[in-house]
This record gives sequence, structure tokens and C-alpha cells, in this order.
Amino acid sequence: MQARLIGAYGAAGLLGGLIWARTLPEENRNPFTWPKRVCDGVCKALVSLAPDSVDDPVQVKYALITASMLFFTGIQTVCNMPYSVIPSWTSRRLSRAFPIYTFLGAVTAFDLKEATENGTLLVDKSYCCLSNGMKGFGGLYLGARAGAIFFDPSFPEHFGMVTQVPGLAVAAMMMVGLTLRSDEK
Repeated sequence: MQARLIGAYGAAGLLGGLIWARTLPEENRNPFTWPKRVCDGVCKALVSLAPDSVDDPVQVKYALITASMLFFTGIQTVCNMPYSVIPSWTSRRLSRAFPIYTFLGAVTAFDLKEATENGTLLVDKSYCCLSNGMKGFGGLYLGARAGAIFFDPSFPEHFGMVTQVPGLAVAAMMMVGLTLRSDEK
């Protein structure tokens, strides 16, 4: 079973890499230049996390969402219990799958931040769809947290890991709460 899973994940990674390589211009298809390109892209993205204008609340919103989702992705990936379950509030096993959602949320928020800086957020339909998806995620997440707190009769007992670090749990809810803010200035 383990060998089959490794093979499936490896094949998916190889397929994704080949598709990415085919989209590169002809002069950049040398595989020895790919690590440099990936490193340069990641460094450029990390440097440009801050908004261009701190007076634009939408840019600030998406910059904060990006940075906080990257932070919570790192916590879930590196730290042990109880920190790794904070964004998801799931059990030990399910919490290990949740970092991919926060990482994808960080990438989406970064794209929306760049669209806001370029002035295409409210013009391009694809960015409106991404923004609505972020708001839908925020509403669903906060609704699930409210349900866990107010309607689950086993709240404090079965959420012991979450109640061990309440500050981080509140920070995660505030981070997701930012997604519900309007994209209008």
C-alpha cells in the first residue's frame, strides 16, 4: 500500500512538473535552470507580500490574509499538537491534510492582492470568482466554528487541543474573518 501511494504521489508530481515545463518558453526548458527559477519566484513573492499602498484597505486585507495563512500553514506543517490543529479544529489525523488548504488560500489571497494593485480585481470575472470563493470559505469556516462552540454539546471536552491555545484559535478565526470584508474601498 505504501509503495502504491508513493508511486501515485510521485506520478502526480512528475505529471505536474512536465505540464509546467511544457508551458515554459523554449529557451527556459533546460531542467538545470528550474531550481533557480523556482527560488527566484518564491523570493520575489515573499518580498512582495506587503501591499503597495497601506492606504488601500483591500490591498492590506489581502496582504494580511496571505501572511497569516502562510503563518498558519507553517505552524501546521512544522509544529506538533496542539498547534497543528488550530486552523482546522479537526483531530490529529485530519489536521495534517489542512495545511494544503491554508497554503492554497495564501496563494489565492496573494493573487487577489496583486489584482487589487493592478486595478483588475473588480473588472476581471476570474478575480471576482476567486474573491467570492475566499468569502465562501470564510463564511463556511466561521459557521463551522460557531457551530462547534455553540451547538456541539461536547465542545470543551472534545476540543481539548484547541482550548489549550485559545489565543491562536482566536487569531485563526480573525484571519478567516478578514475574508468576509468587502472588496470595495
